[in-house]
Amino acid sequence: MPVKSKDVLIVRCGWRTWKSRPIFSEQNLNSHKHKYSKFLSPHVHMNATMFGPITFGQPPVMIYRETLDDNDGTGAKRQQLVAVGSMASCDADSLIIKRKVLTGYPTRVHKRHATVRYMFFNPDDVRWFKPAMLTTKHGLQGNIIQSVGEHGTMKCLFNKPILQHDTVSLPLYKRIYPKFARDEESNEDLVVL
Repeated sequence: MPVKSKDVLIVRCGWRTWKSRPIFSEQNLNSHKHKYSKFLSPHVHMNATMFGPITFGQPPVMIYRETLDDNDGTGAKRQQLVAVGSMASCDADSLIIKRKVLTGYPTRVHKRHATVRYMFFNPDDVRWFKPAMLTTKHGLQGNIIQSVGEHGTMKCLFNKPILQHDTVSLPLYKRIYPKFARDEESNEDLVVL
């Protein structure tokens, strides 16, 4: 069973135990920007970012998941070990970034100018993303000139002549935050056990 980000897990850090909903990210040693991962990958060094009590030092960390034990027929819950590691740091400046790519297709092409459709569906969105840099599948770079019509079509200018079968893309980045673990019955935040 894969372990997804934002699943409720039991965390044992040193002598403290609590429930949390961690988000997983790939470890980046060069900067404080880490790439978000939807699942906990086996045999890869990953970070788990969560809300919990402040702990000093680098105590060992064990992460468990509650599963139903149907072997004895009682349906009792048991804890399954998911990950083992140590606490890295309590750094609020580190960023967990999720990448999304918006794509559009040129409908009319004239040398370096192209009319691109299906990236946006609203002229307000075209005006909002006008300062952003566009890239294509074949390595061209471009900018949005203006919005055309009421359906999100836009005129774009590229650094070289663009081909009709090219794909225009706009990479976007979003910061991801961990979630608080909530109790299902009372819908309140879970506290340290």
